[in-house]
Amino acid sequence: MLIYPFEAESVAYTVCQHYGLDTSEYSFGYVAGWSSGKELTELKGSLETIRSTAAEIINSIDKELAELSKTQEKEQAAPAQEQTEQETPPQEKDTFSIYQIKGGDETRDLRFEPYDRLTATGHRVDPENYALVYSAELTPGTSLEDIYTRFNIDHPKDFKGHSLSVSDVVVLHQNGQDTAHYVDSFGYKNVPEFLQEQKQLAPDQLETGETIKTPRGTFYVTDMSREQMEAAGYGFHHQSDDGKYLIMGNGTRAFAIAAEQRENPLKAAEQTTEQNENMIDGQINNTPTVGELEAKVKAGETISLVDLANAVKNDRERGKPEKKPSIRAQLKADKEKSQRKPAKQKSQDLERS
Repeated sequence: MLIYPFEAESVAYTVCQHYGLDTSEYSFGYVAGWSSGKELTELKGSLETIRSTAAEIINSIDKELAELSKTQEKEQAAPAQEQTEQETPPQEKDTFSIYQIKGGDETRDLRFEPYDRLTATGHRVDPENYALVYSAELTPGTSLEDIYTRFNIDHPKDFKGHSLSVSDVVVLHQNGQDTAHYVDSFGYKNVPEFLQEQKQLAPDQLETGETIKTPRGTFYVTDMSREQMEAAGYGFHHQSDDGKYLIMGNGTRAFAIAAEQRENPLKAAEQTTEQNENMIDGQINNTPTVGELEAKVKAGETISLVDLANAVKNDRERGKPEKKPSIRAQLKADKEKSQRKPAKQKSQDLERS
């Protein structure tokens, strides 16, 4: 389309005015110079050309500005969304875990022990003695009793441990917090110590104040056992001349410990707690009777299947009648006894004569 120079200047002025750019100082003089002497009809035609051309340019610019604005909004929104996603960590699921005592002779006396009997013998619920046997998501509304029932009656297919019983530990992870629960004879016992890391004992923490002299030096006596010393990194070095103390060192320090183990505290605890005619055998096996367990069930309490089985066994053993001699044996013994008496009397008569 042919357009006169003054029309182009007029279009430029109109477009700039639309977007807030003032070019009047230059444009007015230019347009006035070119329009002087033009007929009105010619000027009206130029005005229509200026209007339509300016409108077309303005619409095109507005469209481009709108596209640029959308692009900028997307670019600004993307980092903000990404930052929000980074600041909001994924919600942690609630879980439960089941721990059971490891196998072996060293944990034999800890298995299936009620909490009070365990602590009475100087033991604690030590995580070192346990192995994780199962872990799963904790569904809303599931209680400890629900877990006990499920793992006694309806085991999950992937559960490889024994039925949930006394001495097992259930750890609940809820709302980012962990709590440990010891399966006791009746219900559960909170055991926060199960989640606490144990500090390593040091010999100097248990020094008795005594010293022992040997040909190799003078050594402080510690109240730790040989097993505790070895766990702390100390090995046997030599023995005192009288054989009463072992000297144990770690390459830089050495301490003396008693060579003979002191009386097992389990025995003292057993002597004060054992009943039901049980033996003092180094194990507290104070088992309630079947009648006592039945009374607890009637009272609405929960009992362990292991305790019930032990109670039945012990009741049978206690109920065995003492073996008495038969009537024939008793008659035979009486006859022999009566025959011995005249013989003795006859020998006494011979001595008098």
